[in-house]
Parts: sequence; structure tokens; C-alpha cells
Amino acid sequence: MRPIVHIGYHKTATTWFQRSVYPHAASHRWIPRVRAQAALLAPSGLHFDAALARALLSEGDDGRPLLICEENLSGYIHNGGLHGFLPAAAAERIRQVLPDARIVIFVRSQASMAAACYRQYVRGGGTHGVHRYLFPSLYLHGAYAQPFKVPRFSFDHFDYDRLVALHDGLFGRENVHVYPFEALADQQAMLARMETDLGLILDRGRLRFDRPNESWNDALLPAARVLNHFTARTVEDKDRVAAIPGFYVARSGLLTALSRILPRRKRPSLLGAGLESWIEARFAASNARLRALRPGLLPDGLYPSGGHADMPPPAVASERPPGRALVAVKWLLGAAALLLMAAGAVWLARLALG
Repeated sequence: MRPIVHIGYHKTATTWFQRSVYPHAASHRWIPRVRAQAALLAPSGLHFDAALARALLSEGDDGRPLLICEENLSGYIHNGGLHGFLPAAAAERIRQVLPDARIVIFVRSQASMAAACYRQYVRGGGTHGVHRYLFPSLYLHGAYAQPFKVPRFSFDHFDYDRLVALHDGLFGRENVHVYPFEALADQQAMLARMETDLGLILDRGRLRFDRPNESWNDALLPAARVLNHFTARTVEDKDRVAAIPGFYVARSGLLTALSRILPRRKRPSLLGAGLESWIEARFAASNARLRALRPGLLPDGLYPSGGHADMPPPAVASERPPGRALVAVKWLLGAAALLLMAAGAVWLARLALG
């Protein structure tokens, strides 16, 4: 019986594992995300204390090995894992605190991952188009273009072989368990496989096979991008006209409800064929290295290992500057919001003065 630390990646059903699976483990003691983050991620780079982290994770110890699922241990998708520094530091922290841990890593086809990251970016308040999001260095200047100064989305973050090799070196290959996200199409079979690999026992009667973090319907993304100009949350790389208090939550509720109502019709690829081909070529060498590390792991059709990684990024027509009509609408809405806020302030002042 060994501790289990599931480190991600983001957008590989980690929310489902955290809410619907791992809390119902009979063999292991589930550590809530808040405590896992406080122990392993919250201390700044030069202030980490392994003994304090170990003590925090030991609270409520009932004799069972602990179970952690925290995707930020592999780095955050919208900042490229802080230019790749965070995953390496997190891995070393895990080794100091739980040297006998079994590490779980889920990977996802990089083209599918890029589209999922962009959907999450828009859901989190993003306003830019997909090409601008995926290739920020082509649009930013000065310090903002330097990822070690202002981290942004980075394809380097999804060179999975490097993260796997890092953990292999720290924990031993036999203790690093890598699974393709695509295998979760059969959730029951994947959970049975994980139970066997990890020494995990789940209370099957309490598990839920739901989708707690389902993506919004792609048809809503253009409307969401316009609405996101009126909130400051939660991503940094965005434009805004005004930050209206409470608007982020209100627009999230509205768009989530609409997403459940609207039919999910077959639509053109969010990325486009050219960009998908570029992404597949970009990761060909990385996928080949991962196949060498884990033979038989990756489905052949979804993780191509051929192509030229040095091709320039494709230009995307949809990244033209917004039309005059859209700009006018944005500023009219912004002006209306400011007028409403001013009217509200005047009303509150009069009320206070009697």
C-alpha cells in the first residue's frame, strides 16, 4: 500500500476523479485539493519546508496511505507551467515529502488538448482568438513576449515525454503510471486497470460516472468572448472594457445553462485542419520519445510520430482585427455599463445622505 499522487494533466478528467472517484477510495485516504495545494504548491520557491508539508498532509491520518489528485502539480495550462519551472519544482517537492509515492499522469492527444485549453481559456474570461491564444509570442512585444517574464500558453508544456522522464528519474519507472485520456471512453475498464496498477480499492457503489466540468458548446464561444470584455477574471491574457462586479459569475451561469440547452451539432474543427496538422508535426518527436519510454501506451492515430517540428505556425484568417461593428458594439456596451454603474453610485449617495 503506497501513497498515490495524480498530477494531471489539466483537461484529462481530473475534476471527475476529484469529485466522483477518489473521495470514495476504500484503500487510501483522500486529501482534499485545498490541503494538497497548501502543502505542495502554496509555499513560494525558496520557502518550501518538506517537514511542514508532511505534517499538513498527515492531519486526520487513519493508517491508510494518502491519495492526492492535483493537476497543478504538472503546471497550469494558461502559463505553460510558469515557463516549465513549476512541474520540475513540484516533482522534487513530492519526492521530498512522499518518496515512495506512485505517480499518476494522464496525457491527451495534443491537438485535442490545445482545443480543450482554448475552450477553458474562453470559459475563464478570455477574449482572444484561438491563434492569438496558442501563439502569443507572435502578438506580444517587449517584456510581455518573454515567457520567463510573463508566462503564457506554451506548447512546450505538452511535451509529455519530458515530464514522464523527470518522474521516472525521481521515483523509478515502475512507480510512474501513464495513461491516455482517450482510454477513459470506457471509464469502468480504466478504473479497473488503475486499481490493479496502483493497489487502489474503490467503493464502486458510490462512484458517479458524470461529467462535472463539461466544456461549453463551441457555438457559444464567440458570444462568450464578447461578454468577457466586462470582467477581469480569471485569465490574465485578455482585453477588457470594464470590470463589472459579479458579472463573471452571472455570465458563467447563463452560458452554462445555454450550453446544456443548445444541441451539440457537428461543427468544423475549432483549430482547423492546418493548425491541427502543425500541432501533430510539432509533437512528433516528443510522442516518439514517449513511445520509447512506454511502448504500447499511445493510440497510433491520435499521437502521430512523423512530421517536421520546425514548420512555421500557420496563419489563421479568423485572427483578423475585429470588424468595426463588433468594436462599436463592445464600446457601446461598455459605455452603457459605466453609465449604469455611475447611476447606481449616485443613487447610493443620495440614499446615504437621506
